Amino acid sequence: MKRMASAVYGASGLLVLALVGCGGSSDDDAPSISLAGKVAKPASFTSASLKEKYTEVTQGVSYLAGTTPQSKTYLGVPLFDVVQDALAADNNTPGATNTGNAGRRLIEHYVLSTATDGYQVAYSLGELSPSFGGSPSPNQPLIAYAQKLNGATTALDDSTDGPFRITAPGDIRGGRYASNATKLEVGVPPSTPLSGAKPGGQSTTVVINGKVKAARTFTVDDLKALTAKTATYNGTTYRGAGLYDLLNTTVGLTTSSTGRNNAALSLYAVATATDGFRAVVSLGEIHPNFGNRPAIVAYETEGGAGLGNAGALRLIIAKNPTTPETMGARQVSNLAEIQVFEAGTP
Repeated sequence: MKRMASAVYGASGLLVLALVGCGGSSDDDAPSISLAGKVAKPASFTSASLKEKYTEVTQGVSYLAGTTPQSKTYLGVPLFDVVQDALAADNNTPGATNTGNAGRRLIEHYVLSTATDGYQVAYSLGELSPSFGGSPSPNQPLIAYAQKLNGATTALDDSTDGPFRITAPGDIRGGRYASNATKLEVGVPPSTPLSGAKPGGQSTTVVINGKVKAARTFTVDDLKALTAKTATYNGTTYRGAGLYDLLNTTVGLTTSSTGRNNAALSLYAVATATDGFRAVVSLGEIHPNFGNRPAIVAYETEGGAGLGNAGALRLIIAKNPTTPETMGARQVSNLAEIQVFEAGTP
């Protein structure tokens, strides 16, 4: 039976799904895309096996390729549905960091798409999941395998987009429309200095480290000296330093890659609280040329009030300037550390 777009939520608030089989095809010659990494069971899918297991979605998208507007209509299945099915057993096992809450374990994960030419894009599961930052179907990223062109439905051309392409509806530019995808790898970040069970308490500073030009600790006054931006969550508008600006401009990002196009799209940041709770944010989802999702390190509300029990600093992520994420786990209170990792390889 095909997976339907609707879902059932368990007591933890996490989407509870049955783990589907490996998804192989009887046609050994058909093009396939693999799913591996931190999953209960690796899988390999053809377009036929994806259509058999999941509800096919037709999705119209528009984006810029360079300076040229593109409008396309793709057919495929939601990327999150496929990953979540494989992840279910692992995700329901509390780890050393976000213990005891399966839904919060999910936001520690990312999925990396790799193309035949080595092009790589990382997506956080928090941005994909409708329980957090993801949009409902049909506006979720797809594993696309066909398109509508001049009124006809055709398989994606292997020489350009296909046989599989990850879509990124809502992105400004097409860099996260990962063409010629052959491999999906689910990952969980390595331990960071502040990960694991910690005493917690009020945050006063945040350290930024990892794949940056120079690690640095920021006080509230340091952040207030930067250009202020706003983001809204749960009806409250917060003011703070833009997360992407802080990472890319103030501290500076680095990658191990040389010559790989859009190498920064394989980077992700791990936001960690004083008690060790952490959440993953992909750099592509907050990049102003791509996902452009508002994300700030907040130090006050728009009215100038402090953050109360959330500490001196809090990560705030919104779908757009007026619509917050559905659930609040990625709004990391008592923010103490932001570490940048590179999911991709040179």
